[in-house]
Amino acid sequence: MDRPENKKRLEDIFSQLVKISNGNFSYQINRSDNDDILEALTFLTNSASEEIKDAFRHQAFVNLHNSYHLVVQMFFEINDSGQIIKTNYKVEELLGYDKTALLDTPFINLLTNDSRKGWKKLLKELNRSSISEMTVNLTFMEQSGLELPAHCHIIRFLNNTNNKERTIITSFDMVQNKGIKERKIKKKVELQLQDHKLLSKKMDKEEPLLNMVDFDNLRRVKDYILDNLDEPLPSIKTLAQLCWTNEYKFKRGFKELYAMTPFQYQKNERLRRAHVLIEHSNKTIGSIAKMVGFKKGNHLAREFKKKYGYSPTALRKSSK
Repeated sequence: MDRPENKKRLEDIFSQLVKISNGNFSYQINRSDNDDILEALTFLTNSASEEIKDAFRHQAFVNLHNSYHLVVQMFFEINDSGQIIKTNYKVEELLGYDKTALLDTPFINLLTNDSRKGWKKLLKELNRSSISEMTVNLTFMEQSGLELPAHCHIIRFLNNTNNKERTIITSFDMVQNKGIKERKIKKKVELQLQDHKLLSKKMDKEEPLLNMVDFDNLRRVKDYILDNLDEPLPSIKTLAQLCWTNEYKFKRGFKELYAMTPFQYQKNERLRRAHVLIEHSNKTIGSIAKMVGFKKGNHLAREFKKKYGYSPTALRKSSK
């Protein structure tokens, strides 16, 4: 279990569970030939992700127009040499690669080995005409090692200005359209309360609930906080810029989504991670404090006792 390859496999399982907890069921872990408990866990997480996704799709077909809609996840434009010349910001979020770093990169490098073979055959098929398109399934490899199967629509055409070929690749997925439904329910309840004089009509001026783009942007900030727990929290202005919005909307949206301020969220996650490290590692409490962003061990101990009702030392003793 302590071998480096097993550590990587555990990290993949953890990443997969994080994706599932965030409502993203598209990722899969690459299977191995091992016959052990980690391979069993890999199978279970992959299966759970597939079953949840299938359940959502079933619901979508029952009530498609109100519950779900199709959205473009990733967009690529590649030249006649197969290199990426344009892409969108969702590629960075979904695959973990820096958007600018992907420019001039061969598109095929983003695919798994099996999809690379299929991609080569696909290009031969598309080469048979000057304008051609088709929809196929491709599997992308996320930077962390998870696989992302995607439905892709591919259009290949000849650019008349320079007589060179261009290929457009868009991946799409079915996502839950909670925003519309929740806004309708909220509005209906508010009108009923107003009719019974239980709610002031000035509440009509309240801003609507967060939309899907807002959710995605706020999760990007959440991921940034989780990846930098040992660093001081940036200013609200900086976090709002990461979220592509203004400071007011960011503060209101973050609290609406996570029920706490960014500062409270950071402190809560620092303490949660400290709890895991104290219970399951042999690192000193002082070193753990620095790893999760507290300057000294006594600062961690104080906040830890407030949250959990017992000290880090007591937890360490009980876990031995």
